[in-house]
Amino acid sequence: MQGIPASIKAPLEKALNVLSEAAFIYDENMRIQSFNDAAETITGYERKDVLGQKCVSLFDRSLCLDNCALCMTVKEDASPDKVSFDSPFVRKDGQKRMGRFNAGLMHKENGRMAVLVSLMDVTELTRLKKEIKGIHSFNNIIGKSCVMRDLYETVKNIAPYNSTVLIQGESGTGKELFAQAVHYESARADKKIVKVNCSALSDSLMESELFGHVRGSFTGADRDRMGRFEEADGGAVFLDEIGDLNHSVQVKLLRVLQEKCVERVGENKTRQVDIRIIAATHKNLLREIEAGRFRQDLYYRLNVVPLFIPPLRERKEDVPHLVRHFISNWKGLSRNKTVTGVSDAALRLLMDYAWPGNVRELENALEHACIKCVGGTIKPEDLPMIPAFRPALPKPARRKNLKITKKALVQALKESDHNQTQAAQLLEIHRITLWRKMKEFGIPAPASRRPA
Repeated sequence: MQGIPASIKAPLEKALNVLSEAAFIYDENMRIQSFNDAAETITGYERKDVLGQKCVSLFDRSLCLDNCALCMTVKEDASPDKVSFDSPFVRKDGQKRMGRFNAGLMHKENGRMAVLVSLMDVTELTRLKKEIKGIHSFNNIIGKSCVMRDLYETVKNIAPYNSTVLIQGESGTGKELFAQAVHYESARADKKIVKVNCSALSDSLMESELFGHVRGSFTGADRDRMGRFEEADGGAVFLDEIGDLNHSVQVKLLRVLQEKCVERVGENKTRQVDIRIIAATHKNLLREIEAGRFRQDLYYRLNVVPLFIPPLRERKEDVPHLVRHFISNWKGLSRNKTVTGVSDAALRLLMDYAWPGNVRELENALEHACIKCVGGTIKPEDLPMIPAFRPALPKPARRKNLKITKKALVQALKESDHNQTQAAQLLEIHRITLWRKMKEFGIPAPASRRPA
């Protein structure tokens, strides 16, 4: 190994062969002088293939123009002690893999030098990270309308920064999914996002939940406990329904936003936290401020980057995509029933409905319909008993001075599913008159409707 004192060459070779990571040493001319056993396994090259060859033989040649990160370690004017980077490399069999390289200058004397490089194959790790990012990013948010595409672009633009995000929208619009998208599109994606529902806990417990507490700070505090802000250090905290926080916690949250520090309940020690805060609410916070229920200074601290999620009724073109998505999800959970789709008539009803409960209500309606439907296709009668899905029976022409026939009576009972009140309304007669006519014509009431 050129550039390495002879006294340490043999021990160094043995040490390198103990490593599970690929390791090789190159000289001032970028020629490989040492290649360990793991390097043979990971790259597919044998020592005899690479010793004396330039290190570019392990790379995608298009990436090396004599100024890559490894080249820079041997340049006189730019010799960092250590470089670390991810880059593609090509195995001997032609496979293109992703590697994580760490290089450091081992020895430099009289113009001769030796640089040690470790290489870890992170191809699968990179793939899994991309999959996780896709799952927690936009793949879970269904919608192709213009307003949704604009939101996706906004999330991509704001995600790389640490600015606080305030997500507003009605209940059921998917605010939590957008919070996750902001986090998993950011540089903090490999850290956790901790969710806190600000409306789920009492005022006395919320402070301890967020900031933690020390032993003996209140009844039942039998040990020290880390709060959610500390738990999320390096990542993000999602404060859902932040409009429900009480005033005392609002004051403490303001300090977290301003100074990025927390104090556990019952303790005077200040702890620094590196977190990004993403908040969400279905309430109109400006009205809450006017009513004295929310601090104005906290609102301005939270509303650095606002995101408004539109209700489903304002993006009806997304309904068919959501319907297909929820049916597909339900099929994945059901082992003994197949649902292939939704009829045109049922889809029209779903498109016309206002969806006050937004996407969450649509999901529940589709689950109901999947369970109820027979034959694999959801029909109007499979939809839940929502008034908008059940238009009133059309009234026939008025039957003034018209004698009620048995045929007309049977038809009215059929149209009303043997509901005698509705049948009487269709015939524009009193319910008692209907009952007398049924008795006169010998028409029995259904067993389920007969008096006990």
